[in-house]
Amino acid sequence: MTTNKTVESHIERLFLAITPRLVLVDGPLSGLTFYLDDPVVSIGRLGSNDLCLEDPFVSRHHCVIRNEDDECLIEDLNSANGTYLNGERVNKGLLNEGCIIQIGTSQFVFKLKNPEETITLGQKLIVANNGRSLDEFRSP
Repeated sequence: MTTNKTVESHIERLFLAITPRLVLVDGPLSGLTFYLDDPVVSIGRLGSNDLCLEDPFVSRHHCVIRNEDDECLIEDLNSANGTYLNGERVNKGLLNEGCIIQIGTSQFVFKLKNPEETITLGQKLIVANNGRSLDEFRSP
C-alpha cells in the first residue's frame, strides 16, 4: 500500500490516477491518502496491518478492503466498534466513488477517479533517446 506518494514519472502518475484510494478527511491522520494498490489491505490498531490507526476505538484487526474484479469490498473482521459505510454499520459492503467509511474516530472518502489526472489517448508517453515520440511515426 502506498501512502501520500510523491511521483516524478508520468507513467507512475497515470497509475496512481486510476488506483483506488482512501482519503482521510477526519481523524488523527487527516489529510493523508492511502493507495489501495494491493489485492487485500488490512486496517487495524496493530502495526502489522497495512494501515495502522492508533485509536482506542479501532480493533487490533478491524477490517480489510479487497480489490477483486475491478471492485473494492470492505469487510469488518468482527470489530468491537464496527465499520461504517455511509453512516450504516456493515459486515461487508461494496465501495463506490465518494462513499464515506468510518473506522473508529477516522473518516475516509473512497476515491476511484482523480479529477486532476486525465488519461488522453494521444498523449506522448514514450519518447525515444533521439527525442522523437511515437506520435511522429503514426500515419495521418
